[in-house]
Amino acid sequence: MAISELIGFYVTQFIMLIMLPAMGIVSLTMSNYFSWLYIGIIGVLFAVQIKIPKDIRIITVTALSLGIITMWLSLFISYQQILPAYDDLIHPVARGGFPVKAFDYPPSVMGGDEPPIETWSLFYLNLDFWIVIGSGAAMIFRKNLNSQISFKLFSASVFISLYGIGYLFWQFD
Repeated sequence: MAISELIGFYVTQFIMLIMLPAMGIVSLTMSNYFSWLYIGIIGVLFAVQIKIPKDIRIITVTALSLGIITMWLSLFISYQQILPAYDDLIHPVARGGFPVKAFDYPPSVMGGDEPPIETWSLFYLNLDFWIVIGSGAAMIFRKNLNSQISFKLFSASVFISLYGIGYLFWQFD
């Protein structure tokens, strides 16, 4: 690989790192029902935490945050490219989702800006799985948790959610 190709690759990756959260915000301002539903569900899950006593709230917010972070990371990492023919606009070009395959990514010119509604339940099944894993991790480390750690994980989950929504908006565009 030539040095110019390597530089171009890293510049592209840096631009995407900056642009995907912005695309997530754009996705929320458009009529993207997937994004609205995701934000609504996550918002309700975190809003319920207000009524929980503080010592338990730290654990539950940490569990939700860890679940959200790991779910998006697993979606990014599980991206598996399929190599269709160049003129094939019907079949997916990639798949993603772990432990359940949630999405078949269409060719870029064929997307509708949001995942097909049939795949939403698989996405939320993955989210449920990772929240259970995050709950286990939060219970294991509950003696080391405090409100500062919980807030940092919450902030990271908000950022990665914007990044993830932008990622899906880009993949289904």
